This record gives sequence, C-alpha cells and structure tokens, in this order.
Amino acid sequence: MVYQFLTSIFAKILRMTTQRPEIGKVLTEAYQYWMKTLPMQFIFCVIYFAIFMFAAMYAYRFYGLFDEMQKFQNLLYTDSGAFLKKYEVLMQTENAMSFTMAVLVIKAIIFPLNIGFLKIYRKLDLGEAPETSDLFTGFRGHYYFIFAIYSLFWSVVNSYLSFFTLLWIPMMLLVPSLIFFKNYNFFEAFKISILTFQKNPILILVASLVAIVFSYCGIIAFFFGLFLTFPFWNAMIYVLYKNLIGEFEE
Repeated sequence: MVYQFLTSIFAKILRMTTQRPEIGKVLTEAYQYWMKTLPMQFIFCVIYFAIFMFAAMYAYRFYGLFDEMQKFQNLLYTDSGAFLKKYEVLMQTENAMSFTMAVLVIKAIIFPLNIGFLKIYRKLDLGEAPETSDLFTGFRGHYYFIFAIYSLFWSVVNSYLSFFTLLWIPMMLLVPSLIFFKNYNFFEAFKISILTFQKNPILILVASLVAIVFSYCGIIAFFFGLFLTFPFWNAMIYVLYKNLIGEFEE
C-alpha cells in the first residue's frame, strides 16, 4: 500500500530528529478519517473537478487560446517538438496570463468546498452522522468570501515563491481551520498558523509532504484514483489542528 510505504519512509526520517514522535499518530488518524468518508471524498471530487474543468475550458476559449492553438495543433502529430515550442510561446502572451489568473480565481471560488470536510470530521468526533450537505458548509455566510480570498491570496503568493513553496504551504496550513473553528479573522489565523509551524516545523512539514504525495498518488490508478485520494489533504489538516490546537467553538 502506498500509505504504509510513505509512513515507513517518513518515520525513518523522524527517528533521526528530536521532533515530536507523534507523527505516526497524526498520519494514522488522517488515514482513518479519510477511509471513513470515502463516499464523501468521491462526491467532493465529482463536484470540484466538474466545476473546475467546465470553468477552465470556458476561460481557455474566452481568452482565445483555443483558437490560437488550433492554428498549429496538427504539429502535435507530425512534430511534437515544434508544437511544444509554439505552445510555450502562446502561454507567454497577455491572454495566457489573463487565463492563468482566471484559473486562480476559479480555484478560489470553489475552494470553500474543502471546508466542508472540517465539519464532517468534527461530526465524526462528536458521534454525529455527516450529511452530503455538510460539504457546502464553507459556502454559507460571510465566511465564504474569507475562504475564497484566502485561497486566491495563497495561490498568487505560491505561484511566485517557487522553492519556498515547501515552507509557505505548511506555514499557511492551519489558517482555514482557525477561521472555521475559532472565528478568527484572516490576520489572527495567519499569525497563529505561523506560530504553530514554528513550534512544530518537522511534524507539519512531514505531514504536509505526505498529504501532497498521497492526495495526488491517485493519478497512478489511471487518474480515476484521484477522485478518492485528492481530498486526503483535508483529513491531514483537520488532524493537525485537532492535535496541535484542539480548540473548537461548538
């Protein structure tokens, strides 16, 4: 199993550090939450990717990129190298830049769908039965705009940080959960998320890396597996919040 392999590898890394030993507990809990909600994971992915793909394809046509690509698409079958060069030039145009920004906005608009899993996992802890409607928790009230703006801010900064993304992602990891569970504003949540990372850098870094790898490992299963593994990231965030902060506004 991919999960057991990743766990054993990262456990060896942590044994060489003086960081907290509870990484195994964190990974195991995240995996258990994910396994208990597989139907929800699938529903989430169907909704998420359907909206994203439709909106992204519309934006691709809206900015004229599809029509431009049509002019040299035959090269794909005769000279793939020439096709890639022309496509690279196309994606450096002003319209392509606008398309890239549109994609970030699309991702921000549907990002609150992830917040639903925070409620779903909390319900499991309270012994309550999750409902499909819980997936849309992040779209209710003014917090929707906070989560959407957070996602856009995160994506824009992330696109410019390159290598430093490895630090930026873990540092921002707990912001949505702090906003959802503690009703903090963005700046308060951002500050506490960074402070939490400073106290637990190895734990959060390793958990983030495992979450990223596991979330996208579904691509190996002919891409379809992504419809189950992609939301695993949310389980890891919830478990980190539960273990490192553990305060809930019921």
